[in-house]
Amino acid sequence: MKAHVEIYIRLKLDNGKTLHDVLRQFAGKTKGWSFPVKPSEDYQGLHRGPAGYADCVSVRGLKRAGVAIANVDIKHPNSFRVTNIVPQECSSLTLEQYNAIGLAFARQFGSWLRKDRVRGTVKVVGPNKKLEDIIKGSKCRRLFEAWLHTPTLISHPADIQALHVFICALFRYGSAARSYEIGQFLIEDRGWKPNAAKCVVAEIEKGLEILTVNRNFHRW
Repeated sequence: MKAHVEIYIRLKLDNGKTLHDVLRQFAGKTKGWSFPVKPSEDYQGLHRGPAGYADCVSVRGLKRAGVAIANVDIKHPNSFRVTNIVPQECSSLTLEQYNAIGLAFARQFGSWLRKDRVRGTVKVVGPNKKLEDIIKGSKCRRLFEAWLHTPTLISHPADIQALHVFICALFRYGSAARSYEIGQFLIEDRGWKPNAAKCVVAEIEKGLEILTVNRNFHRW
């Protein structure tokens, strides 16, 4: 399944070094990239945590865009992810353009880390995602695959129950699986019609909402 690339970064920040320091050094030594100080400061202020941009300004074949990077888990202050890629000369980026910029950043940032002996790693997920990338937990994935092997999937009560068991597993094990990616997987990898996949996505989201209300029901 084609998806927006996900980029995860770990940095060893010591001696008072910040994310902005790292991005400034990267941009200063990597052709085609810049570090926009004011936008990075503004983003960090809005995010209320370490955050900033690396701007793709003149990389051959790529659109001008800002690669937004932020810490999204305060429990792991040295972990970051690319939260978005923001176009600078057009209103939006296609999936292919977004991924081309993201992959170029990951490749060049990782190369700079190694060359300058900066302690850190870059991990890329996608843009071609398999089911194990979409549903990472083995128990949840096994139940999803069991539902996929039911005869009618969304028309017979027993088969719908298998889908509900999968939804309960997502909730119980706190899976980070995204319902819209499950829908896209059904369309691209299983050949589903978009409306049928949309019904499954809606059922997953409704089920998770009901289970959340049920968990908190004693408070009412």
